[in-house]
Amino acid sequence: MEQIVQQMTIDFVKGFMKHFAGRGIYELGGMAEDAEMMTKAFSKKLLVAMIEEADRALVSQKAARREDQITIHERDVKRTQHTVLGELTYKRTYFDTPNGKSYLLDELLEVLPYERVDSHVCAHMVNTAGLMSFGRSADIVTDGKISRQTAWRKAMESGEVVSLPGRIKTSPERIHIFADEDHVHLQDGKSDILPLITICSGKEYVSKDRYELSDRVHINGYGLDASKRWEYAYAVCDAMFDMAKVGEVFIYGDDAPWIGKSDECFPKAIHVLDAQHFRQYMTGILAGEICSGFTVQLHSAVRHDKKGVFDSLVQKIIYDLMENMPEGKQRDRRMKTVRKNVGYILSNWDAVQNMRREGSIGSCTEAMVSHVFSERFSRNPMGWSKAGLSKMSMIRVFIKNGGKLTPFDIGKEKLSHDKKRVIMTRVKKYEALIKEQQNKIFGGFIDWRWFDRERVNEIAPSGTKVLLDALGRRRNNL
Repeated sequence: MEQIVQQMTIDFVKGFMKHFAGRGIYELGGMAEDAEMMTKAFSKKLLVAMIEEADRALVSQKAARREDQITIHERDVKRTQHTVLGELTYKRTYFDTPNGKSYLLDELLEVLPYERVDSHVCAHMVNTAGLMSFGRSADIVTDGKISRQTAWRKAMESGEVVSLPGRIKTSPERIHIFADEDHVHLQDGKSDILPLITICSGKEYVSKDRYELSDRVHINGYGLDASKRWEYAYAVCDAMFDMAKVGEVFIYGDDAPWIGKSDECFPKAIHVLDAQHFRQYMTGILAGEICSGFTVQLHSAVRHDKKGVFDSLVQKIIYDLMENMPEGKQRDRRMKTVRKNVGYILSNWDAVQNMRREGSIGSCTEAMVSHVFSERFSRNPMGWSKAGLSKMSMIRVFIKNGGKLTPFDIGKEKLSHDKKRVIMTRVKKYEALIKEQQNKIFGGFIDWRWFDRERVNEIAPSGTKVLLDALGRRRNNL
């Protein structure tokens, strides 16, 4: 085995040097791509050699197998796995054991039965699918070798993942909570809301007109009723901050009923209307030539907390619309819009005034939902199942909180508890025997004098000649 590994290494170095000696210096990206391709091919060969050597080591443990009543059923059975190096095919032995037939090597490698995609590739694919479509994630991670259905199935097989926030050493005087929802189309033609709650301790200056939320944590509220969402949010706040030292809690959002439930867990919270909703409703009131003349006065009434003045101005707007617009559906629609928007502003007057309250950091709920949810779930025309939406919104929030799914999170619950116990008992024993044997090969006993006997550098011209040839080719192309 040692000589095989050394010969493979020498052949790789020879081929590497011969390739670049023949082509010389060329475009950097092309050189890197060629080097990666050759290195991957060499790595796969070396890995297959090591794996098959491990299988031979299992076969050679006759005394141990006799003791465990394990006999050979079939030799050299091929297995192909898609790994980060690409498709990798190796041969292994099929054994008869007291617990049934088994590929002991696959158990050592933690390769699940009937799975052709390695768990590390699956984890990478699911992490990527949390940011983009299943098809694109499969194309990017596996170069199109794995279908979008496989990417979807692996995401659905992943276990529950939750980011556990760390404790903030110094609790702030104020904490800020942003609440809003995305509206997602379902496969049955209906739609569902995807609630998002974001908690932070403030904001930090990044650059001109750009700030970053401090100690930011997102919470996925899908599948929970309104009360449970806010209980969860309070538990996260309590884990992050010493709530006894927090003086004020600002909650930014609109007047959605589920956001109003926050009072159950944050009874003294200061509610702040989302700035985008405020602008949207004010624009609806002031649209058109007749109403636009009241823009300065209406905004002044809001700015100076003159609710009565605001109401009086609105009555003038309605009167002018009645006087100057001809009767008909258009006027009726315009009057309905004004009354609806005015009612929204007046019913949320305190939250509007809190937009300028000391300690408020400004609302960004719409942008937050767009960044965390919309670009994955509702921006492009697609329909979700409730199960898929639940799983992927959990994964998306986990990733946005800085988490990363590992192979342990993907499909590990496929094996029964009893099957896992039997496998682990066998693996520990034979893993030690194989490791002892492979240490003799890879543990410092390699005779590197093989490279002294091989004049690898004789196949390549000098570095100066390579450079001069490359410069000559470049001049000829100009």
